[in-house]
Amino acid sequence: MRPGERRGGRLALRLAAALLAALALFSDWEGAAPTRRHAPQLIVDDSVGADLEALARETWGRFLVFFRARQGCFGDVRLHAARALDSRAGYDPASATVTVQVPGTPAMLESALVHEWAHHVEFQCSAHQSLRPAFLAAQGLPADTPWRPEEPAPPTTGDWSALPSEQYAEAVVEAVLGGRPVPTWVRVSPQAVAVVEAWASGH
Repeated sequence: MRPGERRGGRLALRLAAALLAALALFSDWEGAAPTRRHAPQLIVDDSVGADLEALARETWGRFLVFFRARQGCFGDVRLHAARALDSRAGYDPASATVTVQVPGTPAMLESALVHEWAHHVEFQCSAHQSLRPAFLAAQGLPADTPWRPEEPAPPTTGDWSALPSEQYAEAVVEAVLGGRPVPTWVRVSPQAVAVVEAWASGH
């Protein structure tokens, strides 16, 4: 073999090796791409002031960490602020929008946000159905207890606190915030909080 041919052969081998490496890298990237999921986003509209937005974004970060194993199950949520509401906050499943009443103390706003975001997961994540039997049992409720009525219950303290859906949302507040900054009439057992924590982490 002539020197020029040896050099040409080495160059061809290098080019082939580089091509194979590039193909392997592309294959790895292409195979990994479908598993990458964009984390649910908090979308803040113009009604939300700077202070509330800062509080909401920090709290949303904690909320996502808590629901780390379920992030692929629920999508983005919108945040709206209003000065007149029938309650401190509400969630609209059709538009995935949480509306909070302002002004409010940081503790009130933080707990209201987490409570309503818990409803967001409840409505948007089909896997949430798997949580409910264990949660009802942990709350000492019969297995056939309706999770929430077909029509909204009358806005009385007693009716609201008896709904498993609301008890679940308060359990999420307790789990995410390490307690309930704003006491409510809703009874939540430590076992129910543990059930929520286990489900949120993928168990």
